Amino acid sequence: MSEVMVTEATARFSDRQLDRLFEAILVNDVAEEQVTLPETVPSPLEDDVVEDCFGISHELWVRQVDRRALAALAGQLVLSADIDAEGRVAFKHIRAKFKHMRFACVLYTARHQSPILFKSVTTLMGHVQDAFRNGHSLKTRLYALVLRLMIVTPVWRLMERELSRMRLETGAAFERYLREQIRMLSDSLSADSMTAHPFHALRKIISRQVSFFDDYRTIFPDSRSDVMARYLSDLNGRMGRMHDDLILKHATGEQDYRIHRFPLDVALREKLNNLVRQYPL
Repeated sequence: MSEVMVTEATARFSDRQLDRLFEAILVNDVAEEQVTLPETVPSPLEDDVVEDCFGISHELWVRQVDRRALAALAGQLVLSADIDAEGRVAFKHIRAKFKHMRFACVLYTARHQSPILFKSVTTLMGHVQDAFRNGHSLKTRLYALVLRLMIVTPVWRLMERELSRMRLETGAAFERYLREQIRMLSDSLSADSMTAHPFHALRKIISRQVSFFDDYRTIFPDSRSDVMARYLSDLNGRMGRMHDDLILKHATGEQDYRIHRFPLDVALREKLNNLVRQYPL
């Protein structure tokens, strides 16, 4: 367990690196039919890899998320329960940077957890986005009002403090964590069918993996990590669409999210099994 405490983010990474990371984040759920795994998964991982990956995620959030812009969007949603196309894109991008930072907390820190306040704001942003996308005016105004209150300057400073005090894993411990996640994936694939809840848990494993490889290939660019990220993005996109469909079926009463069991798509199962077989367990 590393004794290095994360301090206030400094400009260790260039604007171009941050932009390149965000470009990768925006396509980390794009499905590609013909993408394949690299011959080997990057390993071993040194302590400085963990520090750099957390650091670039932290800097992306600190340097490219504007609290005042988010507050303005939340305020507009409170008043009108909607925002224009440009505002929707801006909100989506801010939320994407929050989500990536939350993944970084889960991936690289010793407790593998996101700080409670930061996690709460990130989750709330998802509720806001779902509400205005689906035209639920009352929910939009309510969630946006709570969000506006939760990002006032003093609370924002508390979030910054939470992130700056997180303790990072060692490279060896981080590798063990990644392997444990893949073992969980492997165990789940042994079942013939599952409900939506464990399926969503599997999708989170893939989402965290693609988040790591987006960080890694931004800092240490090579063809192997690019191919790995594309393979994981393909899985992330496929599983994301399946989960959206499960949520829709639950909302329409077609099937219960927590009770209905379904078999995994054959092609998806094979792609997941390929990942398990390739990973150095």
